[in-house]
Amino acid sequence: MRQLLHKLILLFLLLCSNAISAQYKGHVFLDDNKNKKMDGNEKGMQGVVVSDGYDVVTTAADGSFNLKKCGNARFLFVRIPAGHKASGTHYLKIDPRLENYDFGLIKDEKQSGDKLRFIQITDTETPLYGEWIDNVRKFSQQQHAALIMHTGDICYEPGMQFHARQVNTELMGVPTYYTVGNHDLVKGAYGEKLFEDLFGPVYYSFEAGPAHFVVTPMPSGDYAPSYNQDQVIAWLKKDLALKASDKPLVFINHDLIVGKDFVMKGKTDSIDLKRYNLKAFLYGHWHNNYSFGSRDSVAVISTNAPNKGGIDNSVAQFMVIDVDKNGVSKITPTYPYLPEHISLIYPQSKQMQISKAQEIEISASVYHTEKCILSVYAKLLNQEGTVLKTAKLNQASDWNWRGTITGTSRLNQKQGVMLEVNYGDGTQALKKFAWNNEPAPANLLKLRWSKNIGASVWKSSPLVQGQRMYVASMDDALGGKSKIQALTKQSGEIIWTFGTQNSVKQKLAYCNGLVLATDMGGTVYAINEKDGKLVWKKDLSGGRLPGYVSAGVVQDGIYYTGAGNYLSAIKADDGTMIWQNRDWNGGEGMPGELFVTNGYLITGANWNSLFVHDCKTGKLLWKKNEDGLRFRTGGAGADATSFYVAGLNNLFQLDQKRGTVINKTQSEDDFKVMASPLLTEELLIMPTATNGVKAFDRSSLAEKWNFQTGEALIYTSAYSTSDLHKKVGTVESSIRYAAGKLFFGGSDGYLYVLNLDGRLVQKINLGTPILAEVTIQGNEIYVADFGGNIYCFSMSK
Repeated sequence: MRQLLHKLILLFLLLCSNAISAQYKGHVFLDDNKNKKMDGNEKGMQGVVVSDGYDVVTTAADGSFNLKKCGNARFLFVRIPAGHKASGTHYLKIDPRLENYDFGLIKDEKQSGDKLRFIQITDTETPLYGEWIDNVRKFSQQQHAALIMHTGDICYEPGMQFHARQVNTELMGVPTYYTVGNHDLVKGAYGEKLFEDLFGPVYYSFEAGPAHFVVTPMPSGDYAPSYNQDQVIAWLKKDLALKASDKPLVFINHDLIVGKDFVMKGKTDSIDLKRYNLKAFLYGHWHNNYSFGSRDSVAVISTNAPNKGGIDNSVAQFMVIDVDKNGVSKITPTYPYLPEHISLIYPQSKQMQISKAQEIEISASVYHTEKCILSVYAKLLNQEGTVLKTAKLNQASDWNWRGTITGTSRLNQKQGVMLEVNYGDGTQALKKFAWNNEPAPANLLKLRWSKNIGASVWKSSPLVQGQRMYVASMDDALGGKSKIQALTKQSGEIIWTFGTQNSVKQKLAYCNGLVLATDMGGTVYAINEKDGKLVWKKDLSGGRLPGYVSAGVVQDGIYYTGAGNYLSAIKADDGTMIWQNRDWNGGEGMPGELFVTNGYLITGANWNSLFVHDCKTGKLLWKKNEDGLRFRTGGAGADATSFYVAGLNNLFQLDQKRGTVINKTQSEDDFKVMASPLLTEELLIMPTATNGVKAFDRSSLAEKWNFQTGEALIYTSAYSTSDLHKKVGTVESSIRYAAGKLFFGGSDGYLYVLNLDGRLVQKINLGTPILAEVTIQGNEIYVADFGGNIYCFSMSK
């Protein structure tokens, strides 16, 4: 009996020993000396969450934890508590040789309990070092961003290796986190193997400021992952069960993997994210700028890559996001590659001046990627450089600053204006501009008036009807600036404003007293031209991704708009649906303009095809996607029997009835711009993404001349970037022809006037990219730029 009892005791001790050895153990501690080791005098941290991706535990009073071993687990990771950051990494790879897993934390001075600023970047897809990396790093230093969140598509082996070396926490100066995108699932033992080797676990959480962040991986991609959605959901439920109920939840994935109900679904399991105080959902994937929702509920935030133009020609940017205890408080799209942009718009010598008696209006384009601009002053100088007058300018939009200087009675023809820019870091920039106070020659454009509408304008060229002008502004920041506005044609004073649910990025249409527009959410608006009241509204897409960016067109009282299976023909007067496309779907936004001629409707979808429909029935007549025609960014031109279109590096003349190629030319130029070709009697004139504007013989498509514009201030054309160290002379606006001259705006911020042979007649520096077409009515030229400036110029008869 005694021997049996002794054996039972030994067996019990053995079982206990095995139970203890079948656990992961360690400490979470405050790493006072930042050496990433737990020294004897350093204290453990209580209540910190630790996980292996399957189970979740919290640390004891001394910072210790014990976590049951799971055979499928590959990492232990700590949920970094608010106000702290890791002294090493937030994760440790499971290693049978390790007895303890210790996580060191340090105080993060950039965080406060009631607010947090962080940066979202996404879809960088590059192994090249670019200035955007310096911009993001310096922004975080100058403007107190506490962390950087990369929402996926670091991209294939070279891009992932590069980012691990060059865009990491140590070099960026703030915690830098990564998400798995579809192109981050690469060849290996399993899809996420390389990601894990470089960046750690594919799903995890952390807290910062007042918010709780959850990072989840793309469900699928180029190669199959070893995880599945049910596995992620099972862990997520355990993680969120330990979140304070009033903490706002910021959910992160490479794509918008939930529907309008914000329920994340697997094969057998699901989780309703709204139950956990969801306030923001960050994603990328689409290479476009499209945020929707609302700040006080759930802000759904997408941004394009910071290092190149988007697939729908969205502007390259990174997103700066501020959160407080109520959720997202502010979103700021930030444009890289502009570390100190200062340009005087007017007065300009012999060209642009607005003055009444001694009152001289000042307008300046000022932008800094990295620094906060506190104030801008304009100083009037005499020929000797003495300051005569000083005026403080008021900020009208992200780019534009305006004010008035009272001149002197001894105002000479030759003087100068100096702009003084004061930044949030205490530094200052000064830039002088000569000003010859002489009237412009009669044969040049003369500025009549200029106004700023307070928000950016993308491709919404001014729509002039009667004595009024209409323009749409965009808002990728949920700031309430998505609007259609009516202005007086004579002075630019605002008559009425109509707020749209989402940005209207493309040009407006007009029919019988109605202003027509389709926003990025696929909603059509018909607005009374006189009072700005809504006449009818129709939801075409249900808000499906990608966002809608094509320009609709009116013909014979019919408004043609939409894309894919919501491409529609609608009666303009009452919104009656005539037909809706059911012949094709898919691809991404074509940011060019739909085109109607000879009973044909021409449209397209990027990465899909050029499509030609019957206007009356909506029937698809033919499509074409070879030789680069699947890249649909711009629109079409036409004569009696042919269509003229660009596709990637090719120009085409196509038979209207059958789509057969009549003529084609291959070029070294990149035609991925939003413009449509202009046809004159002898020429086809087409803007490019890199080489300004080119003219081709209309019959042979042989190149006739090339007009080079300057380097783009912002990058819009798909995959255009300065990182290749080649000139990017982008022109996104179609060329307009009047009075024997060609008119267009460039992404370099200049308004151009050319002769038909490509010789420069006049260029005016507006200091801000111009993406929209100019509007010509009689002797007046109307221009809208990316900074929300609206200009009216007059030209000689």
